[in-house]
Amino acid sequence: MTALHRASLAEIEERAARELSGEAYAYFSSGARDEHTMRRNVEAWREWEFRGRVLVDVSTTHTRVPWLGTPAAAFGIAPMAAQRLAHPDGELATARAAAAAGCVMVVSTSTNTPLEELTAVPGLTAWFQLYLFPDRAHSATIVRRAAAAGASALVLTVDVPVDVVTLRRPRGPLAFSDGFPMHGGATPAVDSTVTWDDLPWLRDVSPLPLVLKGITHPDDAARAVEAGCAAVVVSNHGGRQLDGTAPTADLLPDVVAAVGGRIPVYVDGGVRRGGDVLRALALGAAGVLVGRPVLWGLAVGGERGVARVLEVLGSELAADAALAGVTDLRDVPRDLVRRRA
Repeated sequence: MTALHRASLAEIEERAARELSGEAYAYFSSGARDEHTMRRNVEAWREWEFRGRVLVDVSTTHTRVPWLGTPAAAFGIAPMAAQRLAHPDGELATARAAAAAGCVMVVSTSTNTPLEELTAVPGLTAWFQLYLFPDRAHSATIVRRAAAAGASALVLTVDVPVDVVTLRRPRGPLAFSDGFPMHGGATPAVDSTVTWDDLPWLRDVSPLPLVLKGITHPDDAARAVEAGCAAVVVSNHGGRQLDGTAPTADLLPDVVAAVGGRIPVYVDGGVRRGGDVLRALALGAAGVLVGRPVLWGLAVGGERGVARVLEVLGSELAADAALAGVTDLRDVPRDLVRRRA
């Protein structure tokens, strides 16, 4: 068996599938309905092919990008619930690895570890992901707590108006270790009444920059700008919501065009290689969020496993950028990639 410090991301995923309980693996790995969108998220990045430039001095490169003004690695960690299902250290292990790698971590509302413990990790830049619950007073308490804990941004997930039952995801209750301390233990029902009219209230409640996560349509991206949002995240929830949604690699260019540089556009979904990060930057993303590979690393090695995943992505990204003649990840040229004919 390959030692963890030499393991590829594919090997780490294979090991996680063996080492996680059947229920936990199904919870983390499943997608909605026929899992078409989940599969296409991965495949679609490879359909954007590189055409790199040569005879470029790549001996010195700039690998940090601004995350709402904070320089960090070009890839961060997407919000993922209940990480103690993967490892006893849960989100704390992920946070420590993220801080060491200079990666932004978006902490889920459904974290098993209180946000205050995570923001106490030295060097961590933490954003907080929010679901709006029917009890607005309760939601306001969570938002104020996130700001007091030191979160740098509030990331409102907007693509879950109803719960979706998947074919592989366990239907019964899972043993979510320590519950969800940010919202009082059990998971409240999502609020199906949330609309654009709720954003002014949320901006009044929270002093943090507001980021909308779950944007797939360019008109919604433009409306987010008009609503005063600080950024958007192109996301289809890892293929866990509306199956048949286009992959994020294909959605990204239209959203970037609709925003027109007025606010940053981030993206997640199906990123499995450092080259996928480079493709996203070439398509106009300001940064990229990585999900399931981080969970697989957490499952097989805790903090060391997450660190290995981030190390692989970082080394691949640096090498691919150099091979493509890119010296600054803040300004990756659009013509670096073209869609496969």
